[in-house]
This record gives sequence, structure tokens and C-alpha cells, in this order.
Amino acid sequence: MNLNLLLAVVILVSFIVTVVLAVGSYAAYKLRERRQPRAAFPSENSTYYFDRYMPPPPTGDGAQAAEP
Repeated sequence: MNLNLLLAVVILVSFIVTVVLAVGSYAAYKLRERRQPRAAFPSENSTYYFDRYMPPPPTGDGAQAAEP
């Protein structure tokens, strides 16, 4: 097998592999786009991981000093 034939075979195989990977990637992309998203939270008022922190309302003289 001479060098020219070897290089031609390497280029042909790499081209075929590239085309196969491109088609596979496109198919995976289309399958992912078709999939419907799941609901992230059970309801709109509940969170999945965290409880929302609500600071206590300001009271007393400290609230008056903080306002401009």
C-alpha cells in the first residue's frame, strides 16, 4: 500500500465519520426539541428546593433612621 492510497483512505474514513456524527447530532437535537418540558415546581406558590426568606417588617426608630 503506497502513501497516497493510505492518505486517501484516512481522509475518506474521517469524512464518513464526520458526516455520521453530524447526522447523529442533528437527530439528537431534533429529539430534544420535540420533548415537552416538565413542570419545574409542583405548584406556582411552592418552591422545589428553598423556602423564601421574608424579613420581618421594620419597626421602631431604626426604620425611621434608615429612610432618607
